[in-house]
Amino acid sequence: MGTPEWAAPSLQAVLDSGTEISAVLTQPDRRVGRKQQLQPSPLKQYAQGKKLTVHTPEKAGSAETIELVSSLAPELVLVCAYGQILPQSFLDIPKIGCFNLHFSFLPQLRGASPVQAAIASGFEKTGVSLQKMVLRLDAGPLVAISKQEVIRQDDTTPLLGSRLAEIGAQLIHDTLPKLIAGDFNAVGQIETEATYCQIIKKEEGHVRWLEETAIEIERKLRAYVPWPGIFSFYSMPGNSENKQRLQLTKVEVVSGNFEPGKIYPELIVGSLYSGLRILRLKPEGKQEMDADSFLRGHPQIVGSVLA
Repeated sequence: MGTPEWAAPSLQAVLDSGTEISAVLTQPDRRVGRKQQLQPSPLKQYAQGKKLTVHTPEKAGSAETIELVSSLAPELVLVCAYGQILPQSFLDIPKIGCFNLHFSFLPQLRGASPVQAAIASGFEKTGVSLQKMVLRLDAGPLVAISKQEVIRQDDTTPLLGSRLAEIGAQLIHDTLPKLIAGDFNAVGQIETEATYCQIIKKEEGHVRWLEETAIEIERKLRAYVPWPGIFSFYSMPGNSENKQRLQLTKVEVVSGNFEPGKIYPELIVGSLYSGLRILRLKPEGKQEMDADSFLRGHPQIVGSVLA
């Protein structure tokens, strides 16, 4: 069970093991893009390419889904970024259990966005956990954990997530035979050490110049690739009502004393305690461009304040 491309390496690991796969469950096709065309999930595309049976239930906890999965009579269920919470009636179906691959060292960063949260929080290392699922979110006992993976200074969510997906696939490769044989230990998580991350909302990409440091903003930019990105708003002098959206796509931290939100030469913007040089950006309704190109078209923006 899974949805994004990060789930594909683990599916391949199961295929490589020779274990019988009765079915792949993934999210239904969704409408995407300006034309709102139906598009299957990345895992559905991958599984169909391997000639596997794919089911796309709307709700994992519906009576129809429970009946479907029960009819498959699975020994165990493997989950990687499926995107829905499984009810107890689902967890009770497989004889051995449901096991979830989670992209953090649990109990740290339980929840929907552990890769983004690790980057945004400035973690130096992260990893992958394999847990036996319980009804509480990411609170199940651990059956395996991966080696540590260093978070690089230029890591974005797609880059780090892709590496963790491969690490997770290796964890599945090493652990699956033990799960099938029932030869594994499940170690309870330490509840007092649990931390959480939430589903990311679009408005979280709005830069808060008065509250965030330049280091925090730069991390957030890398964490929020490709969505929601980070953005701010500006209005030209004498026209405060006409606010334009600026999406920041490449930045660097600069030292010095700057007024938070104020735009300085070289497209440096003040933030809490320091400044942020905008290297590349995408103005509303236009293509991405570098800072020099933007300043040539908007020289009067220096001295304005981003909000």
